[in-house]
Amino acid sequence: MRFKAWVFLAFFQMGMAAGPMTHLFLGESYCSFSGDSEEKTEEFLVGTLFPDIRYIAHFARARTHPVVRDLQEVAQSSSNFYAGIKFHAWVDIIREEFVEKSGIYQVVIPYAKGHEATLLKFIEEEILADFYDGQKWSYLFDQVGESERSFATDNQIERWHSMIQYSMAYRPSWLIWGVSYFKSQAFGISDETLYEWSYLLPEFARDPIFQLHVKNLLAYLQVKMEEPLPK
Repeated sequence: MRFKAWVFLAFFQMGMAAGPMTHLFLGESYCSFSGDSEEKTEEFLVGTLFPDIRYIAHFARARTHPVVRDLQEVAQSSSNFYAGIKFHAWVDIIREEFVEKSGIYQVVIPYAKGHEATLLKFIEEEILADFYDGQKWSYLFDQVGESERSFATDNQIERWHSMIQYSMAYRPSWLIWGVSYFKSQAFGISDETLYEWSYLLPEFARDPIFQLHVKNLLAYLQVKMEEPLPK
């Protein structure tokens, strides 16, 4: 539990990054828009959740987060797995652009204790958990894939898969409640702050301001997905 929860927090430490279930939801939407087969979709989704393995493998962000501004780059990838990696990077960039322009950080700051990017992603994932169940894709992470082995060891990948499946099974509020008892000051966020957030997240998930934010964010990204898809 300690390892998995620690890495769960790692998902949320980079400013330009969506949460894991947000990546999965959008990846599934992209494959649907593209008309991908089941096999292609499965490979793509494994790829789109792969980049943040860097928190376990300890390599530079640039290795799994290429700069991708155009979804044509995603469509023209050398493999479905690498297309998923590129899509992950694209989502991070476009999401952050939307968030910065929306002004939503100003709503979050009073509760964030200096970690507004992290808290906002927790809020987004908490709201997403109310209508999206990522566990239907859990079977994709039961085994190590050959494409993944080109980036990391089997041990690292297995640990990462376990973390992904854990994120599919539990809401952020539940996970950070547990982390708050570790007394570990994870990533500079105090245990008291995490404990407070664990109770605030369900309230924020019911707040129309944050619900509208998530609705608009997902709609914006989905429209962006449809525009450049190859005919």
